Amino acid sequence: MMEMAKDLNMESDEMQLVVSALRGVGKRIGEVAETHKPLFAGELFLTGKEVCERLYISPRTLQDYRDRKVIPYTQFAGKILYKASDLEKMLEANYKDKDSRHLAKEKMALGAERSLLQVPFLFMS
Repeated sequence: MMEMAKDLNMESDEMQLVVSALRGVGKRIGEVAETHKPLFAGELFLTGKEVCERLYISPRTLQDYRDRKVIPYTQFAGKILYKASDLEKMLEANYKDKDSRHLAKEKMALGAERSLLQVPFLFMS
């Protein structure tokens, strides 16, 4: 054990070489990080399999969503891809919290009452 501790002497030529190499690598990583431009402006694209896994739907349901234009997609070289941000927007647009469900039920109830009120008039005309 003591022998190994002697081998890790920071003053040794070998350690100085390793430290110098690590500094060079660190400098290069910094340069790349400063000049790096993410592919597709940082947009994440998902495959159909990934979309099905994330939305808990079958491939057939995903196909149906594409056909009905429920979910946007792009096709390139025979591969269908979906923007993660588009999926997020779609989910947010269709999100129903407890208050909005309550309001929707009230609107439906009001609509049903109006329909019931109109029924006799339809038969009387």
